[in-house]
Amino acid sequence: MNILLIIGFVMSCFLGFLLIVKKNKLPSDRYLVGIFTIYAITIGGTFIDGYNLENGYPYPHLLNFSWLFLLLHGPFLWLYIKHLTNENMKLRRIHMLHFAPFIFYSVFHYFNFLSLPSDEKILLTNQLFATRIAPKIGTLIIGLSTVGYNIIVLFMLKTHRKNIRNKFSNIENIELNWLRTFVVASLVIFSINVLLFILNNHMQFTEDHKLSQVAYSFSAVYVFYIGYFGIRQGQIFVDNPGKTVEKSHERQLQKETVNIEKKDYSHIISKLTIFMEIEQPFLDPELSLAKLSDLLQIKPEILSEVLNASLNQNFFEYINKYRVEEFKIQCLKQDKKHLSVIGIAYDCGFNSKAAFYRAFNKFEGMSPTTYISKVS
Repeated sequence: MNILLIIGFVMSCFLGFLLIVKKNKLPSDRYLVGIFTIYAITIGGTFIDGYNLENGYPYPHLLNFSWLFLLLHGPFLWLYIKHLTNENMKLRRIHMLHFAPFIFYSVFHYFNFLSLPSDEKILLTNQLFATRIAPKIGTLIIGLSTVGYNIIVLFMLKTHRKNIRNKFSNIENIELNWLRTFVVASLVIFSINVLLFILNNHMQFTEDHKLSQVAYSFSAVYVFYIGYFGIRQGQIFVDNPGKTVEKSHERQLQKETVNIEKKDYSHIISKLTIFMEIEQPFLDPELSLAKLSDLLQIKPEILSEVLNASLNQNFFEYINKYRVEEFKIQCLKQDKKHLSVIGIAYDCGFNSKAAFYRAFNKFEGMSPTTYISKVS
């Protein structure tokens, strides 16, 4: 277990350093650095606690302090995802309330344990620590904080998934499925760990430091996973919808807004359909709601309302339906016979094999190769 703790600590420090020196850092990266720092402190602190216990407490001043930083894991994860998924997110004073439990309990733990003489701290660690009410309350607070934040960020990621489907036609690199997997795994493991610590406080079926070593060994896996994907994660919102519409079209936009208020979508639907069929903007792999709105000189909010309320499709579905239909035409042409299925799909606006196959199966109920065999 100690080897895993050392690996987790070194990896946390290394990945945090890579983020600090990373070029073109995202605003969310500083909170990812915070997450790696928290992991380094908690994993390193657990190793030191075990080392103290096994070697006669050579470092009593470092006893039982690192677990306090678990109260920061949830807030930093929330801030990381909030900045990653919200293009207008800014840190405000009210967000400091997320750190209130950590500050309060740190002060409380300082006067009740950390400030005590070394001999007394060792005595409490050996005999009385598990029987005092403060550690039990601390375990409960950490459990509620960690599990609660993980549930909250799952809902945030669900909202993000819905949001990007209304704004982008290709979502392969911005859907954050890797982060959802991490949060779900974290929620399950943390829930089990919290339950074990609470039961151990009452039943004492093993020593606290052994349970901590097992629990924090999982953190080494978490660090590698979130480090691998987090460092590679790019910017999600790269355009600013609705700010590039020319002023000369403001009168037309006002007229269309009035029509929308009356639920009269016919003019915009007709304009949109003609533009899609003649100009074929869906062939652009980077087409977004903002780009299409600028091309049509329609406010993004209005276009999104038309798609969702009248056509019962989000932007992602609407554009990829056109791409699938274009593929069905192109795959039968003789001048495309030299191309592979994926090559034709790329020409139709898709930017990945996985996204193409998912879209084709969704709209046609079969794979592209099955369709080609059938129509040929």
